[in-house]
Amino acid sequence: MPAIPRFLIKEGAHQGQAVELSRLPFTVGRARDCDYVLDYSAISRQHARLTGDHHSVYLEDLDSTNGTFVNGRRLASGERYRLRAGDEVSFGKVCLWVFDDPATTAQISPVQLPRPGLEIDEAAARVTVGGRLLYPPLSPNQFALLALLVANAGRIVEREEIVAAVWGPGTDVSDQTIDALVSRLRRRLQEVDPEHEYIITRRGFGLLFENR
Repeated sequence: MPAIPRFLIKEGAHQGQAVELSRLPFTVGRARDCDYVLDYSAISRQHARLTGDHHSVYLEDLDSTNGTFVNGRRLASGERYRLRAGDEVSFGKVCLWVFDDPATTAQISPVQLPRPGLEIDEAAARVTVGGRLLYPPLSPNQFALLALLVANAGRIVEREEIVAAVWGPGTDVSDQTIDALVSRLRRRLQEVDPEHEYIITRRGFGLLFENR
């Protein structure tokens, strides 16, 4: 069964109640034959009309004396305004209704927020931090070191493992060379996320990767 668009009365008579638009057109005014009667002197006999279907609802002012307002803006004579969920409608400024359209709300795509922290795509040799692609790309040695640390996140990676993964097993690499590589990689990550330390040094043991 299709969801029925409606108004929620935010201010004015019957505050807190809902006005369902179970059939369209739907008229609002002071006259007794209106679909919803607002018995105020500021309301015209035929004040406003809602038309459309259950996918789109349009509001128009029927040349009322004191106007029909959407989000604080008075509708021009003859203007046909397509309502959206959350729109605030005032008739003659004696009441305030909020448009609630379940069908429209359900069609709104969820906002895709970037995932926090660091992600690595080894196949494409790509690194993203907080949803941002790291560019220019890491050098081959920097990427190899980062891939090793990410694969062993939460565990201390020792010097021998780093040498084997980056330069190859049995290669003679100085501590200064390893420290320089780590320093350059840290600097690249800090460029995009200066508030988090991804690579932690455990003196005398090795390196530890800690994601957000």
